[in-house]
Amino acid sequence: MPTIYWFVGRSTKNKTCGPKTPGLNALSYAVLLLVSVAAPRSVAAPPALDPEEILSRMEHRYERQLQALESYQDRRRYSVTHPLLRKPTYLLVEESFLAPEEKRFEVLERSGSGKVQKSVFSRLLEVEQESAREPARQAVDLSRRNYSFRFEAFDPAADAYVFDAEPRTANPYLLRGKIWVNAEDYGIQRIEGEPAKKPSFLVRRTIFVHEFAKFGDFWFPVHHRSESDLLLLGRAVLEISYFDYQWQTQSTQPHEEAKLHE
Repeated sequence: MPTIYWFVGRSTKNKTCGPKTPGLNALSYAVLLLVSVAAPRSVAAPPALDPEEILSRMEHRYERQLQALESYQDRRRYSVTHPLLRKPTYLLVEESFLAPEEKRFEVLERSGSGKVQKSVFSRLLEVEQESAREPARQAVDLSRRNYSFRFEAFDPAADAYVFDAEPRTANPYLLRGKIWVNAEDYGIQRIEGEPAKKPSFLVRRTIFVHEFAKFGDFWFPVHHRSESDLLLLGRAVLEISYFDYQWQTQSTQPHEEAKLHE
């Protein structure tokens, strides 16, 4: 199952924002990463399978994906918007993953606030690299080891089972929310919710939606959006678009997927 990683950027002690960028330090408190296909909620008949069996198949499918995937590459565009930012702030990177836990990022293009580039984007990449390694990944992935799941409904529009997710531990990178489990192959196709723990007193609330799509036999992220309501500073929005996927399975030739439009 996919993994969601939270981090809270911390401002350097005794440093304050300059007069031209008041409050920008607070933006670093508003960001999350991240570890599905958007669909309206609806309530239908209960699942044909016992909810515990659905969760077992979800976990088993994720483990099979880890074993089958040798490598993949993609591109990501990170962007942050906030009233204090006077021009678009974004980062375009190329990601390379090599099983079992190696992730590398190459910056292709960047623009906007240097502070956001350093305290938000750079930190996001660092945290994802760190969290891809064992046992950090196991401590935060979407499994019954880390979460208590409760079946809520079957969503016919998404062809997915919807579960509430509550964290079992105090790990600050866990979430509280809902997951959509595909009814055909039990891959996770959508996650929405909020951090299980409030990241800072400067952040009133953060909510997010993380969407996945299926490429061949694999589910990869395609879009992430999180909105943070900041104390006295309004709303900050982080968006991540994922595209240009190429992947290679164990003992097979590379595959390439047409570019996903941002």
